[in-house]
Amino acid sequence: MNRVIYTERKSFEKYDDKHFIAYLNEEIIPDYVPEVMDGQPTPEPTTGYAYEGPMADGGTLLEASEADRDSLINGVIRCQYTQSEEDAIKTHRLQVIGNEIADEEELAKYEQEWTDFNSVRAVAKEYVGRWLS
Repeated sequence: MNRVIYTERKSFEKYDDKHFIAYLNEEIIPDYVPEVMDGQPTPEPTTGYAYEGPMADGGTLLEASEADRDSLINGVIRCQYTQSEEDAIKTHRLQVIGNEIADEEELAKYEQEWTDFNSVRAVAKEYVGRWLS
Protein backbone atom coordinates (compact mmCIF):
# COMPACT_ATOMS: atom_id res chain seq x y z
CA MET A 1 0.00 0.00 0.00
CA ASN A 2 1.16 3.50 -0.80
CA ARG A 3 0.34 6.48 1.38
CA VAL A 4 0.52 9.91 -0.28
CA ILE A 5 -0.29 13.30 1.22
CA TYR A 6 -1.85 16.11 -0.82
CA THR A 7 -2.70 19.69 0.07
CA GLU A 8 -6.05 19.42 -1.69
CA ARG A 9 -8.79 16.87 -1.10
CA LYS A 10 -8.96 14.20 -3.82
CA SER A 11 -11.97 12.20 -4.97
CA PHE A 12 -12.01 10.10 -8.17
CA GLU A 13 -11.28 10.38 -11.86
CA LYS A 14 -11.63 8.28 -15.00
CA TYR A 15 -8.72 5.86 -15.41
CA ASP A 16 -9.75 3.85 -18.47
CA ASP A 17 -12.94 2.50 -20.07
CA LYS A 18 -13.63 0.09 -17.20
CA HIS A 19 -12.04 1.80 -14.19
CA PHE A 20 -11.93 4.92 -12.10
CA ILE A 21 -9.12 5.76 -9.73
CA ALA A 22 -10.43 6.79 -6.35
CA TYR A 23 -8.76 8.07 -3.22
CA LEU A 24 -9.90 6.08 -0.20
CA ASN A 25 -8.80 5.73 3.40
CA GLU A 26 -8.66 9.51 3.75
CA GLU A 27 -6.85 10.95 6.73
CA ILE A 28 -7.09 14.69 7.37
CA ILE A 29 -3.85 16.14 8.69
CA PRO A 30 -4.25 19.56 10.33
CA ASP A 31 -1.22 21.86 10.25
CA TYR A 32 0.55 19.80 7.59
CA VAL A 33 3.81 21.31 6.34
CA PRO A 34 4.68 20.04 2.84
CA GLU A 35 8.24 18.92 2.14
CA VAL A 36 10.46 21.55 0.54
CA MET A 37 13.43 21.40 -1.78
CA ASP A 38 16.79 22.58 -0.47
CA GLY A 39 17.04 26.34 -0.53
CA GLN A 40 13.28 26.89 -0.70
CA PRO A 41 11.43 28.70 2.09
CA THR A 42 9.38 26.57 4.47
CA PRO A 43 5.70 26.83 3.48
CA GLU A 44 2.99 27.77 5.90
CA PRO A 45 1.15 24.88 7.57
CA THR A 46 -2.00 23.85 5.74
CA THR A 47 -4.54 21.04 5.89
CA GLY A 48 -3.15 17.85 4.38
CA TYR A 49 -5.14 14.93 2.98
CA ALA A 50 -3.48 11.52 3.09
CA TYR A 51 -4.76 8.63 0.96
CA GLU A 52 -3.66 5.03 1.07
CA GLY A 53 -4.07 2.59 -1.77
CA PRO A 54 -2.21 0.17 -4.03
CA MET A 55 -1.48 2.71 -6.79
CA ALA A 56 1.74 4.77 -6.63
CA ASP A 57 -0.28 7.97 -6.00
CA GLY A 58 -2.20 6.44 -3.08
CA GLY A 59 -5.24 5.74 -5.23
CA THR A 60 -7.31 2.60 -5.65
CA LEU A 61 -8.68 1.33 -8.97
CA LEU A 62 -12.43 0.79 -8.92
CA GLU A 63 -14.20 -1.39 -11.45
CA ALA A 64 -16.77 1.05 -12.83
CA SER A 65 -17.47 2.22 -16.35
CA GLU A 66 -19.73 5.13 -15.38
CA ALA A 67 -19.35 7.96 -12.89
CA ASP A 68 -22.77 7.38 -11.37
CA ARG A 69 -23.74 6.64 -7.77
CA ASP A 70 -24.53 2.94 -8.15
CA SER A 71 -21.47 2.10 -10.27
CA LEU A 72 -19.08 3.88 -7.92
CA ILE A 73 -20.62 2.42 -4.76
CA ASN A 74 -20.37 -1.04 -6.31
CA GLY A 75 -16.75 -0.34 -7.26
CA VAL A 76 -15.84 0.61 -3.69
CA ILE A 77 -17.61 -2.45 -2.29
CA ARG A 78 -15.73 -4.68 -4.78
CA CYS A 79 -12.47 -3.50 -3.21
CA GLN A 80 -13.50 -5.56 -0.15
CA TYR A 81 -15.91 -8.20 -1.45
CA THR A 82 -16.29 -10.11 -4.70
CA GLN A 83 -19.79 -10.42 -6.13
CA SER A 84 -19.81 -14.08 -5.03
CA GLU A 85 -18.89 -13.15 -1.47
CA GLU A 86 -21.62 -10.51 -1.38
CA ASP A 87 -24.16 -13.02 -2.72
CA ALA A 88 -23.18 -15.53 -0.01
CA ILE A 89 -23.54 -12.89 2.71
CA LYS A 90 -27.00 -11.97 1.44
CA THR A 91 -27.99 -15.65 1.29
CA HIS A 92 -26.81 -16.12 4.86
CA ARG A 93 -28.81 -13.06 5.90
CA LEU A 94 -31.96 -14.51 4.37
CA GLN A 95 -31.33 -17.74 6.25
CA VAL A 96 -31.02 -15.79 9.50
CA ILE A 97 -34.21 -13.81 8.83
CA GLY A 98 -36.05 -17.03 7.96
CA ASN A 99 -34.91 -18.64 11.23
CA GLU A 100 -33.17 -21.39 9.24
CA ILE A 101 -29.99 -21.31 11.36
CA ALA A 102 -30.13 -23.36 14.55
CA ASP A 103 -26.42 -23.39 15.41
CA GLU A 104 -25.64 -20.37 17.65
CA GLU A 105 -22.02 -20.15 16.47
CA GLU A 106 -23.05 -20.10 12.83
CA LEU A 107 -25.78 -17.56 13.60
CA ALA A 108 -23.26 -15.27 15.33
CA LYS A 109 -20.85 -15.63 12.38
CA TYR A 110 -23.56 -14.70 9.87
CA GLU A 111 -24.70 -11.74 11.95
CA GLN A 112 -21.11 -10.46 12.14
CA GLU A 113 -20.50 -10.83 8.41
CA TRP A 114 -23.74 -8.90 7.73
CA THR A 115 -22.64 -6.13 10.10
CA ASP A 116 -19.18 -5.99 8.49
CA PHE A 117 -20.64 -5.89 4.97
CA ASN A 118 -23.01 -3.07 5.89
CA SER A 119 -20.13 -1.09 7.40
CA VAL A 120 -18.23 -1.32 4.10
CA ARG A 121 -21.40 -0.39 2.21
CA ALA A 122 -21.98 2.64 4.46
CA VAL A 123 -18.41 3.86 3.91
CA ALA A 124 -18.82 3.38 0.14
CA LYS A 125 -22.03 5.42 0.18
CA GLU A 126 -20.34 8.13 2.26
CA TYR A 127 -17.40 8.44 -0.14
CA VAL A 128 -19.55 8.48 -3.27
CA GLY A 129 -22.03 10.90 -1.75
CA ARG A 130 -19.21 13.33 -1.00
CA TRP A 131 -17.61 12.86 -4.43
CA LEU A 132 -20.83 13.51 -6.33
CA SER A 133 -22.07 16.44 -4.25
